[in-house]
Amino acid sequence: MNPFLDVDAMTEGVYGGDVVRSLLYAAADNPGSHVVRVAMASTEPGKGGQVHHHPKTDETYFIIAGSAELEFDGELYQLSPSSCVRIPRGTKHRISNTGTETLRYLAFHIGDADFNGAVEHVKAG
Repeated sequence: MNPFLDVDAMTEGVYGGDVVRSLLYAAADNPGSHVVRVAMASTEPGKGGQVHHHPKTDETYFIIAGSAELEFDGELYQLSPSSCVRIPRGTKHRISNTGTETLRYLAFHIGDADFNGAVEHVKAG
């Protein structure tokens, strides 16, 4: 499975072209899931997370600045600004800063309607 989203295909001009909007998530993409939490994340060069998964939430990363490597179910992908990837719940993953500047990205967690707890990170063993 390729985790990349085609952001260009989801981009449109609105308000007569005064605003360009890219749809990164819509509830219709995943019926029954509509609790969304968004976090701004950053990590310094050479740093990153551990391989983990989320049992109760899907996750989407949108890269704002910097370069990263995404490990997604054992496959490695290079990410750069405007890269957008979707990580289904239960998928082992990690993101690491492979560049020379601070990596900044948005992390969207999408849970089922009854999700109201903390986002659970389960370390992969």
